[in-house]
Amino acid sequence: MSPKLTPHYSLELIQEAVRQGRYWITRQAGLDAAALYLDEDDIKACVLDLKDHHFYKTMPSRTRPGTSQDVYKCRYCGFAIYTKLQLSRSNAAAVISFKKDEDA
Repeated sequence: MSPKLTPHYSLELIQEAVRQGRYWITRQAGLDAAALYLDEDDIKACVLDLKDHHFYKTMPSRTRPGTSQDVYKCRYCGFAIYTKLQLSRSNAAAVISFKKDEDA
């Protein structure tokens, strides 16, 4: 499956889940954020600040076949950020990746 240029998930629904505390952050996303001296509050703030124009692509999950992840690229606290987001069937948001965008 090749990357899609339209979001698979509604950014609005992802952000609402985060606002309501229905989200989780993968261990790797947390470690990558910490390497930038950012924490969970920063990850949450960054996701809530995303706009539709930050969307980059949708790609298949590497670990869960049949699942998609939306990639957003933005700037946060002076860093170019690359983040992968997903919405579960129960409408909980997952921050799969949160790292410095090496291509920026």
